[in-house]
Amino acid sequence: MDKANGHPPQELARLVSRAGLAKARLGYPEYVIKSFLGGVFISLGALADLVVAAGAPGLRESNPGVATMLAAFIFPMGFVLVILCNVELATSNMFVMIITTLQRKTSIWDLTKNWVISYTFNLAGCLFFAGFLAWWSDTLDSDTATAYAVTQAEGRVNVQWSVNLLRGVGCNWLVALAFFLSIGSKDYISKIYSIWIPIWVFVLLGYQHSIANFFLVPIGMFYGTNFGTGKFIYQSVIPVTLGNIIGGSLFGGAAFWYLYGRNEGIDSSTGQPLNAQQQDKDTKKMEKDRRVNGGDPGRGQTDGFQGPYDRNNMVDAV
Repeated sequence: MDKANGHPPQELARLVSRAGLAKARLGYPEYVIKSFLGGVFISLGALADLVVAAGAPGLRESNPGVATMLAAFIFPMGFVLVILCNVELATSNMFVMIITTLQRKTSIWDLTKNWVISYTFNLAGCLFFAGFLAWWSDTLDSDTATAYAVTQAEGRVNVQWSVNLLRGVGCNWLVALAFFLSIGSKDYISKIYSIWIPIWVFVLLGYQHSIANFFLVPIGMFYGTNFGTGKFIYQSVIPVTLGNIIGGSLFGGAAFWYLYGRNEGIDSSTGQPLNAQQQDKDTKKMEKDRRVNGGDPGRGQTDGFQGPYDRNNMVDAV
């Protein structure tokens, strides 16, 4: 009988740990390019969501729940591109890097470097996309579309600080779940499903994603919102980012580390640390179990390998 197309939570935690180690080994040019592309891909999904919602004013008025559901269904495309193209996204890094840091496999410096670079260049990618590929390209080419761009941006900023904080928590908790589930999928279809459903849910519920907001709010500001940059930073950027950190790192990363990752490198039968030779033996066995018909992309062999990535160099991000 064929094995299940997935892994138990403990194995998923190991794969997340490997992803964190691979991220920590990235050079600065790779960090910058991958993070910039991460911002662009998230903006692409956000723009598609915006076009669908803006193009259905009658449905938004008569049945806003259905309109939101349909528009939200398009949004996860950006997260799928981030995963399958193997680029960097700050919000998923808030989940991944805290796990390897708590396992003492990466340092506080590795975590800080990863978060700062990915956040900064995700922002750059979002602003590039908003300015050149949405506003200047006149993608929102009707009064109805531009009016909705303004309305949705104001709805993200003109709310209580605490509301945006909590919306940020809910968002990145679901982003963490999307990453955790997707990293263990062995084929594209399963990986896409694992990403799509949690991301669809967070958009449907109106939760706030700090990186997506770097596209969704500026595009509204380009067409004339009732707030400026200062209010955007104080009322949206700060609380949503803090909420994303809490949701991804505390409720996602720390919780999953405690449940499934804190005994990484520990002999479950004795409770004692495994020595290097034992750990190497276990790692080789695990890699052997993951190969299908002898395929190993890490060695240039792809025949029979059922999965989009080399598990030895997993740098996934959501």
